[in-house]
Amino acid sequence: MKLQGVIFDLDGTLVDSEPNWHVSDTAFVEHFGGTFDEPWREQCVGMGSRAFAAVVKKRFNLHQPLEELEALKDRLYLDAARGHTKVFPEMEKLVKGFAVQGMPMAVASGSSLQVIEAVLKDTGLRPYFRAVFSSDETKNAKPAPDVFLLAARKLDLSPKVLLVMEDSQHGVEAAKAAGMRVCALPGVWPKGGEESLRKADLLFEKGPSEFRAEEVLEWIDRTYCQCDDCTLYEMGVCHDPED
Repeated sequence: MKLQGVIFDLDGTLVDSEPNWHVSDTAFVEHFGGTFDEPWREQCVGMGSRAFAAVVKKRFNLHQPLEELEALKDRLYLDAARGHTKVFPEMEKLVKGFAVQGMPMAVASGSSLQVIEAVLKDTGLRPYFRAVFSSDETKNAKPAPDVFLLAARKLDLSPKVLLVMEDSQHGVEAAKAAGMRVCALPGVWPKGGEESLRKADLLFEKGPSEFRAEEVLEWIDRTYCQCDDCTLYEMGVCHDPED
């Protein structure tokens, strides 16, 4: 089966934004008198902005509307991220490699559309992506598959011909639930999340530090059919009798 599209998570996958989120989420929690400690942070990686705002709302028994809390969270993040967000070099190499091949690409993230668009614009990545999607547009955030299935529908592609690039346990679970293959580069291995991360079809256990674009492209060559008219493909060997 031929690979026909790639969906990228944003934070921790495309861009090195987790330090920015740590600063802004700490400020967000402290705004309501709480402490954003390490165990809490690990469990929230990949959860998505609205879902995290909902956790804070419940934990501190807040009466503000969820939309108001998420807007505050976004403002704090954009203040922290402006001018401080870097693209992972190997991921940028991979994106540009796909672009040369004309591969359709999209971003599907738990961040708000405002944050996604701002980050992609600031880093110069926006022109490479056909579309961007936020979990805010769906009923359920990751680990539910909703945002990836939305991306598949909008791209008019079957989930089985899509590859997802992710860094979190929630993202890997969401991609697998959507029926997509997934490559994972976890920057954090949260307690209880190891099993989820190991469900990835291709796993870089040490995260972005060991991620290599060439290894992904080689794995794609071994895993997917590259023939235009191939109907049978297994273990990197084409079995189409007419090939």
